Amino acid sequence: MAGKSLRYDPRMHKPVVTDLHVYPVKSCRGTRVNEAVLTETGLLGDRMFQVIDGNTLPVTQRQQPAMATVRPALVDGGLRLEADGIAPLEVESPTTNDTTATSLLGVSVQAADAGDDAAAWFTELLGQECRLVGLTDDSDAHLPLGDITVPLSWADASPILVANTASLDWLVGRSSEPFTMSRFRPNVTVDAGEAWVEDTWSEFTIGEAGALLPLPWPRCAIPQIDQITGARHKEPARVLREHRWCTSLPEADGFVRAMLEGNALFGVACSLGPAGTRLRVGDDVTVVATAVPLLAAPR
Repeated sequence: MAGKSLRYDPRMHKPVVTDLHVYPVKSCRGTRVNEAVLTETGLLGDRMFQVIDGNTLPVTQRQQPAMATVRPALVDGGLRLEADGIAPLEVESPTTNDTTATSLLGVSVQAADAGDDAAAWFTELLGQECRLVGLTDDSDAHLPLGDITVPLSWADASPILVANTASLDWLVGRSSEPFTMSRFRPNVTVDAGEAWVEDTWSEFTIGEAGALLPLPWPRCAIPQIDQITGARHKEPARVLREHRWCTSLPEADGFVRAMLEGNALFGVACSLGPAGTRLRVGDDVTVVATAVPLLAAPR
């Protein structure tokens, strides 16, 4: 379906990167950075740690909204954890796999336990027994996606999420309460000038990096959680359901259809490469080719 879009000409507004975020601990608060290095699994340092329960299953904001209040920061040799009402903790990055943990999509991954102090810190904060695990160079986390296998961190199913501020503004203007881009937890935020044009980008570059397999992304309940307070809200679920609900994709292949049907879509998931490339705030986004979007832009 690739071809020149009839409704969008990127020359009229050059898309540009306005924000970059890494999320050192899956489902905890993001950290804004001015530049980031790409790896095979996404931005360097992104979702390299994950909190798990006693059954090695991931603990996320879906069950524990208070995880949004955790402020992780990458430091030399490891990770610093901060949250209101609990003493900060520095955790050394583990280097040797000594356990297994399950990703959100059910893949068992060799991982490294971050130690009893980190386990006690999250247990106290969340009020349930849990541990912190990290990925090492030997973890080899991969996810089968249809006919291909994608190397991943603890991210759900895609290394990078790109979001457009114009699309956010479109939603906020029709919502019953305000919310910010932080609710959607993107890695790369761009100003594309027009809402929903990102859904038409079948081929694009960000700075010197090329995007692979761009796909509009289904949203769970986490965008309803304030990423500062951890409070749960009605929006943007209501406005997404009204304007961005994907009911049926009869022409999509089975894997894509299973992922997107019956979900609200916001943002574009993709891989970016090659590894070693640097992304920077201010980088130009160059749209190389466009296609008819899987979900038509709302009127």
